[in-house]
Amino acid sequence: MSNCDLLIERFCMTGGNSPIGYLKAYHTNLYLSADSTKVREALEEGIAAATMFTPEKMKEVSDTQLRVAFDGDAVLFLDESERIFKAHGLDKFFEHEKAHENKPLDHGPLKGFLEALGKLQRKFFDKGLRMDCPIHTYLVTARSAASSGTRALKTLRSWGLEIDEALFLAGAPKGPMLEKIRPHLFFDDQMFHVEGAAELGTVACHVPYGIAQRLAKK
Repeated sequence: MSNCDLLIERFCMTGGNSPIGYLKAYHTNLYLSADSTKVREALEEGIAAATMFTPEKMKEVSDTQLRVAFDGDAVLFLDESERIFKAHGLDKFFEHEKAHENKPLDHGPLKGFLEALGKLQRKFFDKGLRMDCPIHTYLVTARSAASSGTRALKTLRSWGLEIDEALFLAGAPKGPMLEKIRPHLFFDDQMFHVEGAAELGTVACHVPYGIAQRLAKK
């Protein structure tokens, strides 16, 4: 982005103590830190949070539009479906998603942040039509459109939320899509996706939540 001045009106000096206790008082929509321990503390308090990895050489991104890309399971949604995939395999996962196609997924840790972005986007609506909006959101998920993507989209609609673009990759690498999108922020619960995005020059944010994190600790 081009250089700009960032006006900071609120801050707290904690004398080395954790700032997590103040986040709810500040009505924090998103907490980003390089300290994964503090990020986990924030998530445990129900605050949208992620560990941020800034690449050495960043890709050029839009200076007129904020682009934010989200993974689905264990980020916007609960990791219910991912747990079934890990425990029973791909076929059972597809069966489960088909059987529960019309049942919304429970919300994941970053749903509240997407809601906050949605509120800002609605300021650019005029009589139900979206005008040029400086915020653009993406769902970039390993789900496939035909077999499991429908439930994800129906879940967002049931929450009254919209995503500008949804990309269902059916397990394909996310790197080529992120190269095209060039988001300012990309959120994923899988470290290999985060590392891959950072290598491409994207500011990638790891959401340490769900079954992937429990398996990583074993």
